Amino acid sequence: MSRTLSATARAALFAQETGGVFPILIEITHGVAGYDNPLRLVNNTVNLTFGGYVYLAFPFKFDPPDQKDDGTIANAKLSICAVDQQIAAILRSTSTAPTVRAIATFWNDESGSVVFEEVASWEFTLRNVSGSVDVISADLIYEDRLDNAVPGGEFNSHFPGVI
Repeated sequence: MSRTLSATARAALFAQETGGVFPILIEITHGVAGYDNPLRLVNNTVNLTFGGYVYLAFPFKFDPPDQKDDGTIANAKLSICAVDQQIAAILRSTSTAPTVRAIATFWNDESGSVVFEEVASWEFTLRNVSGSVDVISADLIYEDRLDNAVPGGEFNSHFPGVI
């Protein structure tokens, strides 16, 4: 899958040294009252503002989805530091699976003008959560719409012509 990068981002990738970085922004949308919804985090040492929203600097690891040889997309993985128990509390309190939007970005402010661009983005459903006192891990399911089966009888009772 090809991605288009700006000339600034390509120059940073090929440079011997650069101040440009590729932070990952994540938005965790949940239904838990009392917490920011969505919760916006960036794997950076300082908060970043993107698209008018502030993403809080927080340690996490995002393993993006891979494209398989047959053209399908594999699931991604997310591991978040559990020192701040806010995320663990959100995941324990929600009755429906949270959704996660991950945005790969390029960020550079070394030239005096900030360059901040989206490189790629994905939408996931958070599943298979496990954790310890140090880290919370989860699978990020890329495509789960086909897992939601609809029984055939639902249509027959209201629409007699549907067989």
